[in-house]
Amino acid sequence: MKSIADVTPNTSGKKAPEQDTDTRQLLLACVLVVLSGIVPDWFGSSYWTHCFQLVNLFIAVAAFQNLLMHDAGQSSFGQGAIFGVAAYGAAIASSMFGQPYVVAAIVGVLAAVVASFLYALPALRVQGYYLGFVTMSAATVFPEMLIAFNTHTKGVNGISISFATWQERTILGLSPLSLLVSGVACAALAAHVILRRTSLGRRLHVAAISPEAAQSLGISPGVMRFTAFTLVAVGTGLAGTLYTPIVGFISPAAFGLDTSILFFLAVIVGGRGQILGPVVGVWLLYLLPNILLADLHSYRLLAYGMAALIVMLAMPDGVVGTYERWRNRRRSSETPLRLGLESLLDIDNRKAPGRGASNEIAIDVQSGSKSYGAVAALDGVTLQIKRHQIHGLVGANGSGKTTLLNMLSGFARLDSGSLRIAGHDISSRAAHRIVHLGLGRTFQTPRIFSTMSLWENIQIGIDAAAGLHHDVAAGRHHNKILTELEDKMQGRSVELVPHGQRRLVELMRVVLTGADILLLDEPAAGLSPAERQQFRSLLCHMRDVLGTTIVLVEHDLELVWGIADTITVLETGKVVAHGTTAEISENPSVKKLFIQVVHA
Repeated sequence: MKSIADVTPNTSGKKAPEQDTDTRQLLLACVLVVLSGIVPDWFGSSYWTHCFQLVNLFIAVAAFQNLLMHDAGQSSFGQGAIFGVAAYGAAIASSMFGQPYVVAAIVGVLAAVVASFLYALPALRVQGYYLGFVTMSAATVFPEMLIAFNTHTKGVNGISISFATWQERTILGLSPLSLLVSGVACAALAAHVILRRTSLGRRLHVAAISPEAAQSLGISPGVMRFTAFTLVAVGTGLAGTLYTPIVGFISPAAFGLDTSILFFLAVIVGGRGQILGPVVGVWLLYLLPNILLADLHSYRLLAYGMAALIVMLAMPDGVVGTYERWRNRRRSSETPLRLGLESLLDIDNRKAPGRGASNEIAIDVQSGSKSYGAVAALDGVTLQIKRHQIHGLVGANGSGKTTLLNMLSGFARLDSGSLRIAGHDISSRAAHRIVHLGLGRTFQTPRIFSTMSLWENIQIGIDAAAGLHHDVAAGRHHNKILTELEDKMQGRSVELVPHGQRRLVELMRVVLTGADILLLDEPAAGLSPAERQQFRSLLCHMRDVLGTTIVLVEHDLELVWGIADTITVLETGKVVAHGTTAEISENPSVKKLFIQVVHA
């Protein structure tokens, strides 16, 4: 038996250990943050201490902006307002209500979370730069609101609070505030790396890259967006509560639109998704024009725009992102990976418990119709699919096969008729909830995520199994298989997998979700004859050993005729034939549709 998934680099040499780019960048970023935080204190420079305290505070906010933009896919131009809400909430609680600053900081963070809820609500309805414009409007209005509610905010004159003891150099010549701000910045950068390596981080990213793939794994993109805004608000709010201790004074002028633009462009300039990016971005956009070119302070917005324009033209991936791309090109090219499926046949060696009887109906479609304008994609389709069977759906392009799968998956709604899966009516059920009935699917165009490693592309299927409470490990050598899989794929890029084999990655992922019913949309396209034989063996194994119900949409008639228990033929949205392979082969309505019906 070959190694798991037969991940074979066609070379006899050992693969060099993969360098963890995130960890390497995190270490470098923390070194820069710590040095910039402590060196000015050691030299007794109050000016540079103050400057780098602000710089490191902004790095913390930009790190959370980076998480929100890249990992969660949310375009927010208003994080400066969240930052300001926390700063003002803490200042008001401390100065006007006499609360200890620790309590005041908690109030500030809670205020930031509440404000983030208002940001998250539009994220449930709009995306991309439409969401950016909504959040930009909040950032624009925020300073005006502080002035309008002057009685409660002292927005006209500002709030002054002394934190002299926080600035005293008492610990090895360092001030508690410098240590605290440096620690918060490093913690923000580390939190981004840690979150990426969790199930939640992967689910956030998948929902951002492909909402359809996310829903097919039981993930609600709306919930993920809401979660992302809340998590980022907590971090941004914590950073915001340190603004007043650094400056000693707070006013609406500090939280204008330019502050939000700084955080946004710091991510773009530094490198979207790069852990070191916020450090480089803030240093270039804030440190350079506001400190080193202080005489041009009034032109800082112009400086932001010019820097961003130059970087985006010369380095579209940002400074750090462009360097990483150059570095990867300089490294010796790795041998393309060849994936196989033999070891997935070893995922279980006995009949899985709890499967329904063979005459039980897994999918029941009654008079299903769907039209797009004047085109009837489905026209009164009635179809029953039994458990423990491979059910082939064949027909010419445009016959309604993928449309039917989309209806069953919840990605579209029937105009009339009914759909039932495992006895449950799914006609109005959300796609990510249908998955909880034991449904899994692949797509005509494989949903493979190039920003995630090969192992992470597989791992999200395991995450889905845990989230859906599918006991995929029961009675299996599951831990050993997953360990082997991780060892072979960890750190390997999806780019090393030939395009024709990438749908195998998607297939591995959906198999590991533990779904009872699989909808496979042209899964054999691009596979070699040997790979098709592996694929055929896997499907038969899943049916015969695991008791999985498989709906197979495929143009390879030889494959379908060789493994399908039942075949349904669609033409222009209608069922024109239904039966066993022998019955379909002799049906005159079918013969005219295909050049040749191939018998197994």
